[in-house]
Amino acid sequence: MIFILTGTMRLLPAAICLISLLLTSQASAKIYSTPILSDAETMISTTPEKSIEIAERFLVQRRLADTTNRIHTNSEADRSIRSPMNTVHAYIVLAKANSVIGNHDAAWNALYSAREMVQENDLSHMSLELAFVEASLFYHLDKNAAAAEQKLNILFSELPPKGETRSKSLDYLAFEAALLKAIIVSKSSSEKATLDQFDLAYRELGDKPDVQQKVRYQIALGNYFLQKQSYERALAELLSAYWLASENDLTPEIASSNVSLTKLYRQQGVLDKALQHANQAAEFYEHFDLSRGLSQTQTLLADIYSKQSRYNFALVHYFNALDIESTLARAPKIANIKIAIADTYLKLLRFNQAEQYVDNAISISKNAELIEPLTRALILKGELALRTDNNEVALQSLKAALQGAETLKNRALMLECLPRLSKAYEQQGLFQEALQVQRRFDLLNQRNESRRQIQEAESFKHRQRVIERQLQIEDMQKKQVLDTQDIVEQKKINLFLLGSLCIILLILVLRHRTANARQSQLEDLREELYTHPRSGLRNLRMLNDRLSNSLAKSSAQLEQWYLGEMIHEPLSDKLSFAMFEVPFLKVAYLQHGYLKGLELERDLGNYLKVHTQEPARLYHFSDAMFIYIEHHASSPDTPDAMATKIQAMVDGFINEYNLSDVDDRLRIGMADYPFLPRAFTSINDKELIDILLMATSAARQACKAEETSQWVYLTAIESTPAACFANTNVRQACLDGINSGLIKVKTSATGGINWQTVHDSDKN
Repeated sequence: MIFILTGTMRLLPAAICLISLLLTSQASAKIYSTPILSDAETMISTTPEKSIEIAERFLVQRRLADTTNRIHTNSEADRSIRSPMNTVHAYIVLAKANSVIGNHDAAWNALYSAREMVQENDLSHMSLELAFVEASLFYHLDKNAAAAEQKLNILFSELPPKGETRSKSLDYLAFEAALLKAIIVSKSSSEKATLDQFDLAYRELGDKPDVQQKVRYQIALGNYFLQKQSYERALAELLSAYWLASENDLTPEIASSNVSLTKLYRQQGVLDKALQHANQAAEFYEHFDLSRGLSQTQTLLADIYSKQSRYNFALVHYFNALDIESTLARAPKIANIKIAIADTYLKLLRFNQAEQYVDNAISISKNAELIEPLTRALILKGELALRTDNNEVALQSLKAALQGAETLKNRALMLECLPRLSKAYEQQGLFQEALQVQRRFDLLNQRNESRRQIQEAESFKHRQRVIERQLQIEDMQKKQVLDTQDIVEQKKINLFLLGSLCIILLILVLRHRTANARQSQLEDLREELYTHPRSGLRNLRMLNDRLSNSLAKSSAQLEQWYLGEMIHEPLSDKLSFAMFEVPFLKVAYLQHGYLKGLELERDLGNYLKVHTQEPARLYHFSDAMFIYIEHHASSPDTPDAMATKIQAMVDGFINEYNLSDVDDRLRIGMADYPFLPRAFTSINDKELIDILLMATSAARQACKAEETSQWVYLTAIESTPAACFANTNVRQACLDGINSGLIKVKTSATGGINWQTVHDSDKN
């Protein structure tokens, strides 16, 4: 299974390069003036053969503009001619498309033709794009990373600085060049240098990056992290690229990210997810008939099935990939696939078929001088010989394989070869040689384990980066405290006093903030405590708290006047009370439901609150009962005027909210404080409320009898003694006062009021 992973890792650089070259074409497509060349450019990533056909037909069917017309390099009004600029573009399309399908000579010839056209027509502005395409061909076709990097460095030196002077097409080209260089340096440079180059490419994207370029950047960076086995960072970049490409319907990028995610999930053992992404990629390549991509995805699917021990499925996909590669005649791919087939047959214990395919792979590798496939094939042949007790063949094959792995300096192949070679020596009876090989394996494996542990440590650090940042912040805070202490010590007395003053001010500010916050909380609690939960008006609790204090203040003022300490009677401290009952609130919930009843009661509360003018106050006494309080001014309202005012507020609410089906009758009980003119303190707040309840009950009786709104006003005559209300029930005292004429009753009712009935009903 190890050699399959190695083979996949070997495919990774090719995948990165393919993505870069295929999708680079999108940059240049935007500057073509001929739609046919733009179409050919966009087809490079899906159907390169079609791009070649279109570009060649463009060059054959159109004649090059003569010298007199060459000044109009961008004009394509006449479709029988082609300008020099578009001729260069056609050659660039040919070079890119031929490089994708591996036509080495055709790609370079197209590039040389483009360069000649540029020189002949003095198209200096096209030289930068030609330099980039040449660097791409150096890297992808010739595998000459040094030449490609040198060409890119020259290109960067000739690019104008980023800013207003650089055109959008040059910004596009600068990103493509920076990304290609990042991919090149990732193969040989340190991690820091590689990430710095990727950062440079990211900066070339600008503040508002092109979505397609951003996706390709994330795929390239994710593939680099995958190559370095930094799986967490690779997963973050590749998943981000996948979803961004999916949201913007970037089909080639979706396929590329699917291939990379397949490799990532397969290496991490998440085979179900790997299979899902591999199938999605295969659908794309099969739809566009892209043989090279389809061959790769078929191989990946076969590798996954092999890891799942579903060897028959694996063989089907290996054979599909082999058919494609046989058509493409790519010897390295054919050799690798045959090695994988041989390994699958070996797992199925079908030794004859395994030997047939591994021998064929060895033959192909030798003819094409492919060291790595040959080494892997020899390792497999040695293992096959060990299984069939052919020790001499095993020893010979594994020695050759070890030599090839050492030539490649491939640690993974050496780790595969050494234990098998040790076993072959042991079966031959060469125990000393077996021991030496085993010791070498242990040493190499120990180094490999150390590297693995280092990678795990790096991965752990990456997963814990949030905690690390927090720890860094805490360390910085501690260091800041220590530095502050040192500064305070060095500044001596003056700075110490200044620091102390600052600390004191800070404490005061914090205490002030705390006090304000507590005060705000207290006000919120007081508002909630003293507000009726349904109507939003002041509630009974607030009435009880405030009324006693208000009555005590009024009694004190009146007593001072009575004793001669004040010249004028303080009429403003006299209070007029009106308790009124709103009948329709009682049935609102039954008639309209709970939610509609809540809404109605809240609307009534808001309306009454708005229309109660200061200094008057309004309290929600109980479910349908309210208490209205006014200060006695120099010309106080008569009971009839106060009742009319209250009725007008309720009628206004009914009219404003179009409540045509409600009972608008009110039952209003009224009294003044002090109730007894000569005994200001003989009636307290609770007894006053009792008198109001008695008056309201009488108003209710009158309302039921006459079916209209009614009010009842109780007031004691000037000579009413305090003894009438001493040590007795206030209701009974009121009845006695009414009967004896000490308490006057004013009412809107035309009929009489049976006070005994009122009193008895209240008892019940």
